[in-house]
Amino acid sequence: GVGLAAYVTYHHMLPGADPLGPDNLLGFVTGILTGAGTLFSGRWMVTGKSPLTGGWGDANCGGNFGPAIKACGYDAIFFKGIASEPVYLFADGETVEIRSAAHLWGVDASETEKRLKAEAGSKRQPRVASIGMAGEKLSLVSGICNKGGRLAGRSGLGAVMASKRLKALVLAGSNPIRTANS
Repeated sequence: GVGLAAYVTYHHMLPGADPLGPDNLLGFVTGILTGAGTLFSGRWMVTGKSPLTGGWGDANCGGNFGPAIKACGYDAIFFKGIASEPVYLFADGETVEIRSAAHLWGVDASETEKRLKAEAGSKRQPRVASIGMAGEKLSLVSGICNKGGRLAGRSGLGAVMASKRLKALVLAGSNPIRTANS
């Protein structure tokens, strides 16, 4: 997914963008084989301009969030701009909604995951990637958490997520992930 993220970032982010500003592009990307049953292909990556270095930033993580992106019908999800209030993205393969996360601001990442899973009202168990209070305070060493504590923790991208007032992504898709011969 890093190649896709680099391409989209190069073509859609303005030069000189502030890492914590509205023009930074925050991406959640999968690999080409994610969800295909191939060994070691379940990881996902978050990308953007790093507030630590001012250059390319990425962090990858295991868990079940990468296949959840694919099960919603996407290879990548990108965010640009800044929300007027804390929000989270909900997607289930049919619906994509930006929902209020005001009630979750100030809540740690593990508790946020638990609450959002309970709120989802989905037929399928949702997968959640969220930030905690370090990200909300724009700590440059904050990461993005999923599956009860797995962390995409390089490049300060938790702070980038918080700068967009994006608390979490909740993915509950059930689209089959097909390969050419399946």
